[in-house]
Amino acid sequence: MISEKLMKPAQYAEHKLLTAILEGEFAPGSVLPGERKLAEMIGVTRPTLRETLQKMSRDGWITIRHGKSTTVKDYMNEGGMGVLATMARFGTELPLSFVEHFLNVRCIVMPPVSAMAVENQPERLEAFLKMSEGLEEESAAYTDYDWNLQLTMATCSGNPFFRIILNDFDFLYRKMGGDYFAFNEARELSKLYYAELSELVRNRDTEGVKERVGKVMNDALNLWKSCVGNSNLNSGADHGK
Repeated sequence: MISEKLMKPAQYAEHKLLTAILEGEFAPGSVLPGERKLAEMIGVTRPTLRETLQKMSRDGWITIRHGKSTTVKDYMNEGGMGVLATMARFGTELPLSFVEHFLNVRCIVMPPVSAMAVENQPERLEAFLKMSEGLEEESAAYTDYDWNLQLTMATCSGNPFFRIILNDFDFLYRKMGGDYFAFNEARELSKLYYAELSELVRNRDTEGVKERVGKVMNDALNLWKSCVGNSNLNSGADHGK
C-alpha cells in the first residue's frame, strides 16, 4: 500500500473509507454521513467523494439510492470479486483472521490447480521448479519464488480464472510472505517441498502432486497460526534470514 501522502485524492478517499469500514467504524448496515459532512471528515472535495462512492458502490461495499442515505453493505455475505480484490489490497488493515481465511482457501484451491497444471503444462512447471535450486537464503527471495510458483501453477492449469483470482492477492501475499519466510522453519519446509514437488512433476505423478501441495499448504497454515500465536511475526528477523 502506497503512502497516503502519495495517493491521488480519490485513492485517499477510498483508503480512508475502506479502512473505516474494515475497522468497524462504519459497520455493515450503518448509514454513512451526508455528502458534505463526509467530504469534510475525509478532507476531500465533494466531486472527489462522489467519484469514490460510485466506485465503492460498483465494487459492492455500499448501496447508493437516489434521495436516500448511503448504507454500508453486508460485504462478507453480499460481496463479490470487487470486495475480494479490495480486501486483498488492504491487507495491512485486515484482522489476522482474514489472512487465515485466505490461507485456508488456498489449502482447498491450490491442490486441484496444481494437478491440472501437471496434466496441462508439466514441462513449464518442471522448468520453474528447477529454478528453486540455489534460492538465496532470505525472506524476500522465498516470498517472490513461492508466490510466482503459485501463479505459474494457475497459469499452467489452463483455466485463466485461477490466475485472475490470484493476481488480486499479490500485495497481501507479499506482505504475509515477508513475515512468514523470515522464519528458518518456513524456509526449510518450502525447500523440501520444492525438491519433492519437482520429482513428482518430473514423474508426472498428478495425484502425488495434488497430495503434496495440499500437505504443504496445511503445514504453512499451521505454522502461520503458531507464529502469530507466539507473537513472533514482528520479530521474524531474529529467527534468521
